[in-house]
Amino acid sequence: MVFKCQEDSFLTEFTSKVIQCEETKEPIIEYGKVLKFEGYQVILENTILFPAGGGQPHDVGWLNDKEVVQVLRKGDQALHFTKEPIEAGTDVVQKIDWSRRFDHMQQHSGQHLLSAILEKDHNLPTTSWWLGAEESFIEINSTSISDNILQIVEDTCNKLIQLAIPVTVKFLKANDPDLNEAHTRGLPKDCMDTIRVICIGDIDENMCCGTHVSNLSQLQIIKLLGVEPGKKGKTNLRFLVGNRVTKAFQKMLDREKALTGLLKNEPSKHEELVTKLQKNLKVTNKNLQNVLSELAQYEIEKIKNTQPKPKYVFLFKKEANPDFNRAICKGLENEGMFVFVASEDPDKPKEGQIIIQGEESDFKALGQQITDILKGKGAFKNGKFQGKVGDLGGINKCKKLVEDYFNNVV
Repeated sequence: MVFKCQEDSFLTEFTSKVIQCEETKEPIIEYGKVLKFEGYQVILENTILFPAGGGQPHDVGWLNDKEVVQVLRKGDQALHFTKEPIEAGTDVVQKIDWSRRFDHMQQHSGQHLLSAILEKDHNLPTTSWWLGAEESFIEINSTSISDNILQIVEDTCNKLIQLAIPVTVKFLKANDPDLNEAHTRGLPKDCMDTIRVICIGDIDENMCCGTHVSNLSQLQIIKLLGVEPGKKGKTNLRFLVGNRVTKAFQKMLDREKALTGLLKNEPSKHEELVTKLQKNLKVTNKNLQNVLSELAQYEIEKIKNTQPKPKYVFLFKKEANPDFNRAICKGLENEGMFVFVASEDPDKPKEGQIIIQGEESDFKALGQQITDILKGKGAFKNGKFQGKVGDLGGINKCKKLVEDYFNNVV
């Protein structure tokens, strides 16, 4: 069956009759994410809501006032997922979320154009593609693509968009000789009765079940974002089409504005200033490491020279780091005392790192209690525990626990 949305991708409202409505717990798939769902599957005589297929995600919309959250293809029928039931025999007015639909149309038609130019002009065939929530990519049967080729492909696509080349649809039967001129990049098996061929002027003819623009000018612009390694022997080419380009550009402008406010300079100076800040930070970190190393040695000597010799050391410094903690433990490991050191994660104030070392009997009495209070995760090994903690809010409770224990040890 050819759905109404495939006959006319620009229809935004259509009336049809409900054939069947059944309860379902089938999950919703939204741009690859699987979400739990309990509701109803509604089958209509015909639909303008596109069921997911051919790499294009499903439409969303409404049947009268009932929200449609997913549409899937099952054979020659479309299953509309709603949270409320609709009685069979009811005439419903279908409406689609046009901004989502047009976005998908832009990305899908853009992919056809992009794949056609890559294959015809550069012998780089597309093996699959993915339309994501923010970006899309095509998988290319090649291990690499040069920046020069990418620029040529992008320029070629945008010149064709400017020429406003028409995009048309042909409906053919499986044995039609015209199919010899078309090929497929992932046509669903249940689309093989009446076959749609998407024609971009004389540039490309490709079998497809998805919705498309009617003229390349409606794509506005294609922007290639770059390549990354794909499956073995493949490369993924990331891209944006149409409204997604302007939205991405606006986000970049917003980030640039925010960065300009933070750096207090002109955008053209950002790179220079950030490079300078990175160098200064590197020097500052090196100086901090030296200071912490000296502080650790000072703490070690102070503890060693304390009389009488302490039974335990409990040291928590927010500004310390794992190297400082390890240095303290290393310097005191042969002193026969229980050592607890902790530091805070600068990016996650309530979290941090702890190290505990001491006699096995002390570990048995205190170790598990401390890690439970601080929500610690790690391992006890060779008389030492080292790991991360999720709640430093209990640090004072742990300190009192250690104090009470050693005050009562004979």
